[in-house]
Amino acid sequence: MTGPEKGLRIEARGLVKRYPGVLALDHADLTVEAGSIHGLLGKNGAGKSTIIKVLAGVIAPDEGEITVDGEVTQIHSPHAAGELGFAFAHQELTDVPNLTVAENVLLGLGYPTAGGAFVRNREMRRRAAVALDRLEAGIDPGAPLTSLSIAERRLVVIARGLAADARFFVLDEPTASLTDSEIEHLDRVLKTLRDEGVAILYVSHRLDEIFTMTDTVTVMLDGAAVHHGKTADIDKAKLIELITGSVIAVEKRVPHQTPPAAPTLLEARGVTVPGKVENVSFELKEGEMLGLAGLVGAGRTELMRAIFGADRAASGEILMKGKAVRIRSPRDGLGAGIVLLPEDRKNQGGILDFSVRKNMTLPSLSKFRRGGAPVPSQRRERKAARDLVERLHIKVSDVEYPTRFLSGGNQQKVVLAKWLDSGADVFIFDEPTQGIDVEGKEEVYQLMTALADEGKGVIFVSSEFNELIGTCSRILVMREGELVGQFDGVDISEEELVGACYSHEAEPLAAS
Repeated sequence: MTGPEKGLRIEARGLVKRYPGVLALDHADLTVEAGSIHGLLGKNGAGKSTIIKVLAGVIAPDEGEITVDGEVTQIHSPHAAGELGFAFAHQELTDVPNLTVAENVLLGLGYPTAGGAFVRNREMRRRAAVALDRLEAGIDPGAPLTSLSIAERRLVVIARGLAADARFFVLDEPTASLTDSEIEHLDRVLKTLRDEGVAILYVSHRLDEIFTMTDTVTVMLDGAAVHHGKTADIDKAKLIELITGSVIAVEKRVPHQTPPAAPTLLEARGVTVPGKVENVSFELKEGEMLGLAGLVGAGRTELMRAIFGADRAASGEILMKGKAVRIRSPRDGLGAGIVLLPEDRKNQGGILDFSVRKNMTLPSLSKFRRGGAPVPSQRRERKAARDLVERLHIKVSDVEYPTRFLSGGNQQKVVLAKWLDSGADVFIFDEPTQGIDVEGKEEVYQLMTALADEGKGVIFVSSEFNELIGTCSRILVMREGELVGQFDGVDISEEELVGACYSHEAEPLAAS
């Protein structure tokens, strides 16, 4: 089916959702027209994720109603949402790692069978390939999902919506970890769907995307919609003012400067992870913010995991302050003074069922013991957690609140908080601003800068090249598992970084 009749007009009226101590939705309204891409913006904790969960049938509102093409509709479950033609690509991945790519793409859509008994794997892979090809994902439908990067897994979730022939498509931070070229392609795919009449709700903290991708926009603040209108009728400054509730001067950031003649803090020599990282060498100075750029699958995350010990390198050597250290596990990494804020926060960064306090203090419980007591003092833990909540501006009323119920951005801040007082010398941040709002991003940049000012070494991995340029005085580029470029100085351009990511003329670099 094509044309405007394919889409749905979705309207939320007066939605209210209360949690203990938190009013997540305060009579919120939202309207998404068929054949349009509608941007949904707001600070972390503004209510965006909550309204999406209502539309997905994950939670029920305490008040208000949803209408679909003018008819009041009860969405009691995710299955009911799927029956309506709704598809969701949530900020937190909703895939099944122990299944194949094809099984994930067709998950919930029904697998093709022979005689109703045996799954026709070839036909399943063919159907999945059709959806993946629309995204030009270059992903093997028969591959195990565990072999994919986080960004590739995100594309698989989006492909599931395409395979479902969705009439209302919700994408929550879909471009996290994607490069500019991949974002441009997603833009083309979404606009094709829009022109076919599909209604699309697009949630992103990347304001440039909102202006290039969306037709209309709604801004939420403190659980309520405070603006609704055409994207073309508003500028970035006004949009930021609406998002934050105040006027914020957005200034061009100046890259952090490494102290002159700073000694080498960390040195990697010939690090190799078979099939992912090939003979990579580099140095990190004391007080340096080192950027790491590359396309999806370039090996950035795999290199950082090997340095921290989350994955074991087949060969190579790590030196800390000139002394070789043996790193075969995260315990070894921590012992050497290295910490990692991972890209996959949900499964690797924190324990979401634990409270905010427990997540923040878990790596350093011994610090909170009194005298010879074998267990930590919860009073001391709570004080430290409250200090970190205030320091990072985390939106939570009580540090005993379960981390799971925080917004995605606030969950990321909790994961970040646990390392700040760890005493580590090297901080690795893998996509730390993913899913964080405008104010939150600036806070993360400031935190990384403060760590570097203290003499710590900071490695900043990001798919947003402009933020690397605005924070790092030196940027390394990886391609196909190899280090292929190094850029120094304040005049680094995004064009140079993109060129190095794609150029096959560049030779792998030796130690920097």
